[in-house]
Amino acid sequence: MRDLPFLIRFFRVVPPVPPMMTGTFLVLTLASAAVVVVNPVRAPGALVPVLLLQVFAAASGFALPARRGHFDLLLTRGSSRTLIALVHWAMSIAPGLASWLVLAVVESGVRGATDASLLASGTCAAVFVVSTLPWALTVALPRFSGAIGWVLVSVTAVTFSSGLTGSWALHSTRIDEVIWAALTFLIYPVGAIGQPLAGAQLTAALPAVTAAIGTMTAACGWIARRDIPLEAAQ
Repeated sequence: MRDLPFLIRFFRVVPPVPPMMTGTFLVLTLASAAVVVVNPVRAPGALVPVLLLQVFAAASGFALPARRGHFDLLLTRGSSRTLIALVHWAMSIAPGLASWLVLAVVESGVRGATDASLLASGTCAAVFVVSTLPWALTVALPRFSGAIGWVLVSVTAVTFSSGLTGSWALHSTRIDEVIWAALTFLIYPVGAIGQPLAGAQLTAALPAVTAAIGTMTAACGWIARRDIPLEAAQ
């Protein structure tokens, strides 16, 4: 852990998120905050574009810049590769998390903390999933690959299934409804923004959260064990 400050400084100098994307988060945050102040009821919808951008920010890619020598200082320094991976992930999602927290604070100030939909358990679960799965899926791929695939699947599912966005409201524990809700949350997690996780809804959210944790663990293990030759040496 003694290398943690150095790793944070390194990824501030060599950020995994392009500066233009960070600026876009700032613009979205200001615009969404204005929407929340004017009409607090629209807070869940105001968070959707932020989470969409977070999908692309998280899908920052690791192997490609590593093969190009961008991380040679880290990989040859003897630092834990698992720690390198975790700091890379944290720096990738930091702008999106900051944007979400700012909007949550704004909503809490307008509506009160007890009524803040952006701090609901469903919102937290959605933020966690969109901040982990894209990063893990894109570790060995070019930047944005996992995000593009996920968005394509989501748009296709929403287009061909008119009930997808509304199926999160479970009213029973029938296995078929829970399975459909679990698939819905995995494909379209923003549908859970503002919703409390309890009973069948909690059960439906667990597979996606578990998948996110599992893929993160696998991705960190891949980085820790994988030889990453430079492109010129291939």
